Amino acid sequence: MENFNKPEGQTTSDNFVVSETDIDSFEPQSLWGKLSLQDENYLSKKGLKTPVELLKSYRELEKAFSSKISIPKDGDKEALDKLYSRLGMPNDVNGFEIEFLPEDKELGNNFKEVCLQNNILPEQACKLYDWFVKNRNTAIEKLEQDRYENSLRERDEVMNMWGGKALRNTEFLRRGIRLFSDDLEVVDAIENAMGTAKMMDVFCRLGEAVSEDNPVSFGSHSKNKDEGTLLDYFREVFNE
Repeated sequence: MENFNKPEGQTTSDNFVVSETDIDSFEPQSLWGKLSLQDENYLSKKGLKTPVELLKSYRELEKAFSSKISIPKDGDKEALDKLYSRLGMPNDVNGFEIEFLPEDKELGNNFKEVCLQNNILPEQACKLYDWFVKNRNTAIEKLEQDRYENSLRERDEVMNMWGGKALRNTEFLRRGIRLFSDDLEVVDAIENAMGTAKMMDVFCRLGEAVSEDNPVSFGSHSKNKDEGTLLDYFREVFNE
């Protein structure tokens, strides 16, 4: 039976009609191929818009890994020297640019030499010195605070021991200090060396010995039998 629906001159194979559903599902071929939504988001975040950019990124990564540094074997000094040279180790101490404090300048070259011998890179050497200065300052501050607190404690102990003679002995202490030196740095150094309690005792005795109402004298005309003992005491104290 003749097919009246077939246009004249058209074969069966020509009678192929694409449905609207098939047209809607058709997608143009992507240079990326078939990508998931997650892959598309990843490429977008990386800023890779074309396969060319991806290829370039991969080659750079491959180049970086192909030129990676190999760890030398133990005892291979030549290989280790080459490794540290690639990492930035200088050939001599002049390659270390460290701003030393005035009190550390004298030992500066020694510090650099130690860093050079122990393969401490310049950047790490600077950080190491900064750490040293910071911790030294902290230690000094703590030492000064401890010294101050100990000084107050010893002073209170001596004043309590003096009891009713505290005012009198304090005046002798001041006289002794003025007689010995008017330089507070010298007095402070003596206190650091002897301790507050012993310093108070020594200068109190010195001030008492030279007071007008004290029979003990340092003059050559004094015949007090205790004079030699007192002089020997002070000589012994200040020569320690």
